[in-house]
Amino acid sequence: MRSFWALGFLFFLTACSSSHYLSKGRAFRLTPVSFNDLNGWQQDSLKDALPALQRSCSKQPVGFESFCIGLTSVNTDVELRKLVENTLQPYKVTSRGSEYGKITGYYEAELTGTRYHENGAQMPIYGAPLDYQNGEKYPSRASIENKGLKDAKIIAWADNPIDLFIMHVQGSGRMITPDGEVLQLGYAGNNGRDFTGIGSILKEEGVDPSIANSMPRIREWCMAHPNVASKLMQKNERYIFFKELAGDGPIGSAGVALTPKRSLAVDTNYIPMHTPMWLETTTPDGAPIRQLMMAQDTGSAIKGGIRADFFWGYGKEAFQTAGHMNQKGSYYLLLPKK
Repeated sequence: MRSFWALGFLFFLTACSSSHYLSKGRAFRLTPVSFNDLNGWQQDSLKDALPALQRSCSKQPVGFESFCIGLTSVNTDVELRKLVENTLQPYKVTSRGSEYGKITGYYEAELTGTRYHENGAQMPIYGAPLDYQNGEKYPSRASIENKGLKDAKIIAWADNPIDLFIMHVQGSGRMITPDGEVLQLGYAGNNGRDFTGIGSILKEEGVDPSIANSMPRIREWCMAHPNVASKLMQKNERYIFFKELAGDGPIGSAGVALTPKRSLAVDTNYIPMHTPMWLETTTPDGAPIRQLMMAQDTGSAIKGGIRADFFWGYGKEAFQTAGHMNQKGSYYLLLPKK
């Protein structure tokens, strides 16, 4: 997306060989390096990132015109690597004096349900209210769950309140009906209330931190304590409104479909959407992740110069990996040479 901030950001980079700017009094520094400084640069299967790169280029990001034009004619890893090296410059990111930050994971939630209300245990999945305005305050989660939400369409009914809550945390999901239909549900807005992580809520209640730090274990705990979990989940006042999607999904904040293992959620106070990035971190079991990514999403908990959420896709494996991911990592921005 075109923005004055992005234009000013790119202009500033062209003026400085080693550049930084200040945000809220904290230094965020970008230092130019060579591609040889990117660990694993020659080993990454860059073609796996093509869908993410092409989707971002469809939004015509400022400054990336030469790169995006060249992208239309590449077919191999060798050709894509050459294009990136010829048109982009890697910048090492440091923030608050450190080159490392926290890299977590997220995924597309899965749940079961129906289009129409079938039993009293089901919970509604609301669309945005008819008068919805981004940034306006609407009733809290507790109020919506206890009293309903007027002037908002119910687009489906979820069987399990805990899985529905997890979809609220993730911001998107797939609902499978008894006859095998799959509804792709995407973010349509929120109630303007503050987000509080369920892990933090459980820790305040004295739950074992090893449980509170893992989404799969949080789900297990909530399933084992449904009545208590229902009250605790309502302490997160943030409530997400959804819409049914047609075509590829889920859709990130950048307005394009996310690509599993190649899309990142970042803090746009530091990194513009549609910025190519080189990420260096590990999986929860310690396997290295060194690969080309695209900044294509944001998140209420993703705050800071070196802070990112790695999109793992959907399914049980994605849920397990993303739910346990809380890794140390670093990254580079790949910005236009001209």
